[in-house]
Formats: sequence, C-alpha cells, structure tokens
Amino acid sequence: MNERRQAAAHVFVADLTQPVLSEEDMYHLSKVLRLRGGEVVSVSDGRGSWRMCQYRQSTILDSEASEIREAPQQSRELTVAFAVTKGDKPDLVVQKLTELGIEHIVPLITERCIVRWDEDKGSKNQFRWQKIAREAAMQSRSVTIPQVHKVFLSLEAFVASQGPNVAFAEPGGQSIDSAISVIVIGPEGGFTHQELALSQRRVSLPGGILRSETAAVAAAVLMSEQRAQHG
Repeated sequence: MNERRQAAAHVFVADLTQPVLSEEDMYHLSKVLRLRGGEVVSVSDGRGSWRMCQYRQSTILDSEASEIREAPQQSRELTVAFAVTKGDKPDLVVQKLTELGIEHIVPLITERCIVRWDEDKGSKNQFRWQKIAREAAMQSRSVTIPQVHKVFLSLEAFVASQGPNVAFAEPGGQSIDSAISVIVIGPEGGFTHQELALSQRRVSLPGGILRSETAAVAAAVLMSEQRAQHG
C-alpha cells in the first residue's frame, strides 16, 4: 500500500500486461491532476492484481516500471446491505463502504423505505453506484473494486439469496465478531416484525439510534476491523 500511496495517481485498466487508460481516466490524469510525462502511477485490474507504471501523457502507460503483483487474498468477503434512502445519501454509503474495503454492497427496498423503485430505476442506479465505487476505489488506492449488486425490491428476497448467516443491525443485538460477514442496515423507521422474523441474528452498533448511512459505515468499520484482527 505504501508504494501505491506514494504514486501520483491510481487507475484501473482492463489488462495489466497492456495497460491502456479509458478516455475518462486519461482526462482525469491530464486535466484534473495535471500529471506530467514520466510520473509514476499505480495501476490495477480491480481484481487484486496491480503494478507500477509510468504516465506517458497518452492513453498507453509504460508498463516497464514494475512486475505484476498480487494483493493478499482476504480470508472472507464482507457484505453490507442497506435500505435505500432519499436524495444522494446512498451515493455516500457506496463511497464509504468502498473505502472501508467491503466487497459486496447491496441496496434494498424494505417495507418502511420512503422510496419505491421498480427494476428499471434500480438498474439505472446500480450502474451509477458501480461507477461511484470505482472512483472511490481509485481514490483510496484499492486494488479491488467492490460489486454493487442489483437493488433487491424486498428484504425477504435478499435474505433468501444469502441463507441463514444474515445479521440485522438492531439495538440489543450481540457485538459484531469475526463470525459476522453479512449485515443488513434498516431504514430510519427500522424493520417491521415480519422482516425481523426472516433472521434470528442481531448485531448492535455503537451510539444511539443512528441514521441509516451512519449505521452502514459503522457496521463496515467493525466488520473490517474484526477481519483484520481474526482473519
């Protein structure tokens, strides 16, 4: 990480053996960051592999700066599902969960959500959030880009896709430990009794009654910390 942190920028490419920038990333490096030819950038495929390259002031990077390297595999992948709120708060959630190293980000519609989406609107937002996740991974110098899943239109559908390991963030639950890898964050109004019956696992978060976006970030911090400590 130290080497990537010291690079002038961090970008993602499709092929590390022939690193070619997208037009959007080329614009960012040349016009926004104003990189000069010869500056070192770190480059990743978004799946854990990376290398150092030299910027040429073109879409093609000089790949002779270093060999391709592999980041250590995580012992387990982490998932945070969150009830979608109004406005741009979900954008913030996706951004922060990416920075904290969550591999799977799942937006969902619960019974007490104010917003109501159909599959078409959900797909459009999924595409936008995946782009936000990519940008956040670039900013944080991550070598993996999390998967932003489709918007689940019910909590029941999400729990059915995950099995019995889903934990709901609820006051009075157990502390988050290394056995917890999937957490659901409810809306401001909480879960209904019918939704809570879908899983018996409960975890508590620090503080009082948190806003949904705060709760998602708090859960991600605690899960990442447990994985770092216990694998």
